[in-house]
Amino acid sequence: MKPVVALMMQYSETVDGAFDIDPGYLRLLEFSGANVLTVDPSEDDDYLTAMLDRADGLLIPGGNDIDPTLYGGRTLPGMDEPVPLRDHAEAFLLRAAYDRGMPYLGVCRGLQMMCVLAGGDLYQQIADEIPGALNHWQTQPFAEPSHEVRIAPGTPLHRILERDSMPVNSVHHQAVHRPGDGVEVQATAPDGVIEAAYRPDRAFFMAVQWHPEQTPDDEPSRRLAHAFAQACADYRRDHAK
Repeated sequence: MKPVVALMMQYSETVDGAFDIDPGYLRLLEFSGANVLTVDPSEDDDYLTAMLDRADGLLIPGGNDIDPTLYGGRTLPGMDEPVPLRDHAEAFLLRAAYDRGMPYLGVCRGLQMMCVLAGGDLYQQIADEIPGALNHWQTQPFAEPSHEVRIAPGTPLHRILERDSMPVNSVHHQAVHRPGDGVEVQATAPDGVIEAAYRPDRAFFMAVQWHPEQTPDDEPSRRLAHAFAQACADYRRDHAK
């Protein structure tokens, strides 16, 4: 039986107060051989626990900015209005997945949330806080690459992708500043911005800043998704549901 991935819904960009799913994530996970269980962040903790009980892995996608008060910051001009329901649901699920040893894959915001929960913090406006920073909010279609990332040898991401560098898309105005306790960096942009990180004390607990769901046909995206799905399958086997 295929592994099941709990996929957090995102705050809708078209319907105020609603949550939806970018179909790119569904396509990427389906290509990887996983079934998808969408999770509504507006529900209570009992619901969230029940959804995680049915899953073999967790994926937190990109989306709106994390509430800066969660990492000691404050809301600055140009930032998104906080969405407390999503912040709470993701923090609850991430902690639970970590405690269970459940595989986790984060994308964009999913990287930032992983680091914030480990005690890290964020650059709230890359352009204002990092001298000489690249433009991390590309204007070309999201399926096109924007800049290179360097992948650290010996890291799980390097083993999965089997490459030292690769071009990626870039759609974020915030970035990880301090990764937090127990989180190690896997990849960086030429300007030093953290592009991927992981928890070495778990079998598969990692996140990337770029958007593989926008390039589901590319080999690196498929390699990452397949590695995640395999980790979920291993978790399912070991926990015999």
